[in-house]
Amino acid sequence: MQAGSGVDTAATLGREPIDRALAVIGAVLLFAVLGAGAFLAYSVMEGRAIEQGATPRARLISELHDKIEASPNDPSLRIGLGEAYAAAGEYEDALRELSIALELNPDHSGAHLVLGLIGLMQKDYETADTYFLKVIDLTEGTEFQDLVLNRRYAFYYLGESALDTSRYEEAIGYYKAAIRMNKGSADAYMGLGLAFKGIGDHVAALEQFEIALAFDPKYAQAHYEMGQVYMAQDDRINAAVHFAEAAMLAPDNELPAEALASLGTVEEWEATAREALAAGDTDTALEAVLITRALVQDDPAYIVLHGEVLEAMGDTDAAMDVYAEALAVAPQDAAARAAVARLEQE
Repeated sequence: MQAGSGVDTAATLGREPIDRALAVIGAVLLFAVLGAGAFLAYSVMEGRAIEQGATPRARLISELHDKIEASPNDPSLRIGLGEAYAAAGEYEDALRELSIALELNPDHSGAHLVLGLIGLMQKDYETADTYFLKVIDLTEGTEFQDLVLNRRYAFYYLGESALDTSRYEEAIGYYKAAIRMNKGSADAYMGLGLAFKGIGDHVAALEQFEIALAFDPKYAQAHYEMGQVYMAQDDRINAAVHFAEAAMLAPDNELPAEALASLGTVEEWEATAREALAAGDTDTALEAVLITRALVQDDPAYIVLHGEVLEAMGDTDAAMDVYAEALAVAPQDAAARAAVARLEQE
């Protein structure tokens, strides 16, 4: 039985930088050691190892070399070493070890999977697809868990390859195949949403992003992409909500901050809300105050302004709820307390 390659990772390999930036921020590709059953979170482990003068990746490579000296004909060890080299960006060394692994076992799906990943990382999509399709062929009808995992990864990365090369219909099919094998993969739903976005089906795209967020509520890229779709639909309120959430979840990434900035400043939206409210244009006032609150969520002055707009619209119950929200944030806020007292007397 082959060992699985274990490349289930939050990092997306094949997307253009704008699409994948939030998914890969602060992270690197995680490779599992074949047969070891443990993932190496390099971004964390290497940071802790700097003062020790050696990285986990370097130690892993050294340890695998020692094991290969003792068992030179073990293809799983060769693939593990190939994975480690690939994670280090040393592709020639990785390809050498993987080629030896395939000489030892030409039908090892794990070797083909890692070779496909290297192709994907190098943007050699034709080569990558060839290896991933070989994995699909080798794992047809299998019941072995490791081989099933390799098959699922192959479908997922075929989707990534198709997405990266704008073959959106193909990507949809591959992501759906991956999801059928694992209905809890936030990354697969994320990719499927991007593929639907690529063909202009915004309703389906939003649905997939929502599912991705159901499985991973802190998925910054899903929020960012939802904001992009809402902007395309001229829904600035929901766009602001999701851009703000993405900015909070990925504070070091410039994309959500830039998206928020493109909407205008909170001061501009507050002014628009107040001017529209004074002019009796409650629809404009409501949109403006909701965007204001999306940009700055916990300022009691903006929450009270929201309540005032709702009052002007005649929805006193909703206004009371919003004023209560303001008091929950700032119990001594004079404007909120006065508004609650006024409504309670009516």
